[in-house]
Amino acid sequence: MELREFSDRLLLAFQEMDLSEAIAKSYNYRPERNLLDQSMWDHIRTGVEACQALLSHLDSLGFHMDEEELKIALIAFVVHDLHKDPSVEKQGSGEYSIPLEEIERVCSILCEAVGTDVPPAAFLRVAGVSSFSPKLGDLGVLSGEYHWSSIRDWVKLMDQAASITCIAECMEKRTLHNLTEHLCRLLPPKLTGNMRIVYHYVQEMRGMVTTQMHNGMALLMKRHGYFPWLRFGDGTLYITFGGEELPEKSLLIDDLAELFFRSIANAADQVNREKLFDRTTLQCQPLAFLLHSSPQDFARLFHEIFLKASGGSKTFPEKNFDEGKLASYGVTNLNELYKRFEVDSSFDEEFREKWFYTARYFAALQRLIQRLEGSTPSEVLLHLANYLNLNADDIVELVPDSLHSNNKRFDGAIWLAYRYIKYAEVDGKNVAHLPIEDWRLAVRKMAEGFLEGKVTPEKVMEIIGDELKIHEDLMTYFREQLVVSWERNRELNRLDSKELLKKKTRSQKRICNLCNRQILAGVKPKVKGKVIQDSVNVFSNRILPKGWEPGKRSDVAALHWCSVCSFEFILRQVFSVDSFAGGDKSRQIYLFAFPSFQITEEGLLELQEELKHFFGSIYVHRRGKLKHTWQVPFVEDEKGHLRDHLRVHFQLYSEYFQQELAERERPPSTGDVLKASPPGNVLMFTYDCYSNTLERTREEAWMKALTAALSLHKLYGFRILLTEKPFLFLSDVREVHYAIHMDAPPYKVARLLEGAESRGTTDFVIPIEQVNVMLYRMAYIWEIHQTVHPIDFSKPTDKHVSSVLHLMDVHPMAGACFFKRFLMEQPYATDAFVRSCREINLGRGGKEMGLAREIALASLELYKPDISHKGRAHRYENLFRLAVKGIKEKRDKSELCGLITKRLDRLINQQGSGYVPRIDEEAVIRFVDLVYDRFFLEVCGGNIAKLNQKQNQLADGIFFETHLERLKQIREKQAEKAENIGREQA
Repeated sequence: MELREFSDRLLLAFQEMDLSEAIAKSYNYRPERNLLDQSMWDHIRTGVEACQALLSHLDSLGFHMDEEELKIALIAFVVHDLHKDPSVEKQGSGEYSIPLEEIERVCSILCEAVGTDVPPAAFLRVAGVSSFSPKLGDLGVLSGEYHWSSIRDWVKLMDQAASITCIAECMEKRTLHNLTEHLCRLLPPKLTGNMRIVYHYVQEMRGMVTTQMHNGMALLMKRHGYFPWLRFGDGTLYITFGGEELPEKSLLIDDLAELFFRSIANAADQVNREKLFDRTTLQCQPLAFLLHSSPQDFARLFHEIFLKASGGSKTFPEKNFDEGKLASYGVTNLNELYKRFEVDSSFDEEFREKWFYTARYFAALQRLIQRLEGSTPSEVLLHLANYLNLNADDIVELVPDSLHSNNKRFDGAIWLAYRYIKYAEVDGKNVAHLPIEDWRLAVRKMAEGFLEGKVTPEKVMEIIGDELKIHEDLMTYFREQLVVSWERNRELNRLDSKELLKKKTRSQKRICNLCNRQILAGVKPKVKGKVIQDSVNVFSNRILPKGWEPGKRSDVAALHWCSVCSFEFILRQVFSVDSFAGGDKSRQIYLFAFPSFQITEEGLLELQEELKHFFGSIYVHRRGKLKHTWQVPFVEDEKGHLRDHLRVHFQLYSEYFQQELAERERPPSTGDVLKASPPGNVLMFTYDCYSNTLERTREEAWMKALTAALSLHKLYGFRILLTEKPFLFLSDVREVHYAIHMDAPPYKVARLLEGAESRGTTDFVIPIEQVNVMLYRMAYIWEIHQTVHPIDFSKPTDKHVSSVLHLMDVHPMAGACFFKRFLMEQPYATDAFVRSCREINLGRGGKEMGLAREIALASLELYKPDISHKGRAHRYENLFRLAVKGIKEKRDKSELCGLITKRLDRLINQQGSGYVPRIDEEAVIRFVDLVYDRFFLEVCGGNIAKLNQKQNQLADGIFFETHLERLKQIREKQAEKAENIGREQA
């Protein structure tokens, strides 16, 4: 078995061990240790992958290691933290005093999975790489069959690689020195003589710009012979054994900028065409010039845009000429206008469609040439007419100047298109006899010829430079942010002091409202509101621009953004991580994910394949086309691996979503989807609860985003920050030190977290020790929600989860309340729902839930109610409600016992209500003592007002426990009866 397959099978076997669920490292506030959250599974996985990446690189250089020794090293590394497993018995109080027999037992499970012999247990104990281990002397008892010290050095190398948190650590500590020493001990001098370990570092975290910067640097370093060994959230560690000198940082930055624009062009086919074109003005968006640079590109773009079915052709051109526009021409009706332009009004529907397509196509060509050449609309129209061998002088004269200059009108193109259709021929055929599909292709072919020589890469770059000013600002940004180990100088963006000292006014300063960078001279400091896709006031606390009004998104155009911030949003549009709906009813949560702690090049390729065209979802309802719900293994206590279930869930809904997109050519009008950016050192996911018609609540969006974040952490070990702000600005990747961070979540969601003492902080975080608890808690909530609030497919949202969270916050036995509400309407409940309610009760109920069970059992000793649906609540709570009523009437305990006894007498003779086994005076007294002493006096403090407040809550708990206990009794009786019948038949 080759080494790669061996390590894969070994990791799979380790994943099934309890040790893989242990905690390798957890955040603490001791700066000298600087630990961040990392699970044992991720610690082992990343160490093995780091080793495999190095070995693959060495193999490509023609250097091979002893595979048998490496296999022993891999096994030893997998179990090197066995002392952290609390289930492992130890000899004495020493942390590393694990019996050799126990080591052999655990290791034999792994070795059986990979088909190899168990290495000596004495060596495996020594391979616990801590310098504090007292067992290092075991090396002396080992045979000379293998180089045991060298094998242990491989284990130590894997452990150190898996424990490096970030590049910032490499800059501050002896990490690179220690790595070099390890490698020098393991590899021959002919390799290590020219070995060099370098890095690049990026301090600021933005999103797509950061990802592209990391990926671009990795590609450039490969060209210079440096292997991208370990990728961290803030940079990449490179290794070479060739010793090639690296170019100056300025030269790298030039190449990096070129790679940026090339990566955008390569993604052109993935971009939704509607993002590239403004249908209201028939102009290309600036993004189109980043993606397209040839006549064929723009001709195809216009063709695909206008090919889309539209009802506008049925009323064209009448709809374009209302009374006001006719008056501009000096005519009173459309027939007079037709006569002026020699238009025969007897055209059919197919002619209308051809005319509608051609007119808009000509208008798009006209707008494009205007921008490329700076010509007037009339000049471009005459130029196009000349190319088509048509006369358009009269069109230019007859169309009013006000309509020529109106960017939402295309009158000249309408009349020129009519003439072209009327007189053009295609392959000797008149247009009237040509199928519309052939005519569209003919127009596209004509456009390619017309644009030849007019659309060139040079002219397109001029447009980008004039309108976006990206290139210069991007180069400045690289010089600011990119640090390389062989040239660690940085150029800071120093703000102009005159600009800073300006008095606050409605006239904005030339400082970016998002990142506070200086806006370069010549850059147009505006962006359009629809790029923001959110309300203005979440981005800045500065005085808002003149004319801005809350709720009017178009008014944010006066906000000043630098080109880099604008470019970030352009990249998100290119790689489809923007919102499906830009309306105020939608909610979008951003999930910034950092690897734990690093990822290799091969691991990144696997991620790229796994997340390619990724559209996941958190689906919690069993009804519908797909029955696979996120919470199933949690609420049904299924045996199996959660990671496998979560991966299948995301893949299933990704395929389903892509199929819908392919069939409908658009997503459903209302839905929610988890999207991933192209993988890199930092990943950005967006959870988009979108709709143009239905209100998507914050609680629903945050609950689903948090569920997704917990799932991604479980799958990939990411540390994740959730925020509603599209930009992430961190001074250090180590600021995200817990498994999950939440930036200002809704109150009801924040209340789901453990207490501040348990978390060790007042921040809204989920430490790695609490991830599993939180996963199960979310599953119970979703199961309760989907049971109590089944999905309405006409309004497919989960907004009612907000009411579930509210009840959990105010009711000490919320699970019992949900259970009672459901059982009042439905005859039966699923085991998953019962389990969810019980777990929620245990998490929140505490003392009250225990009291409710005691009262329910005491009540059942006196009266066993029927479990049939009708009147269920009255029967279950009968005796408790009677006792509470007596307390309110200020009766003493003896009177309460009399009330209970009388009620039991009456229940004996009632048909269909249940049965009374016998009236036991001592049981009656015990029941009254519970209600009066434990509930009224202790819980309510003898206060009638509190009794009124708490009685219904306790009644919910009594209902819950009574039903489950009666159900259990009935099932036991049925099982006993069936067993007796079986005996008789036997």
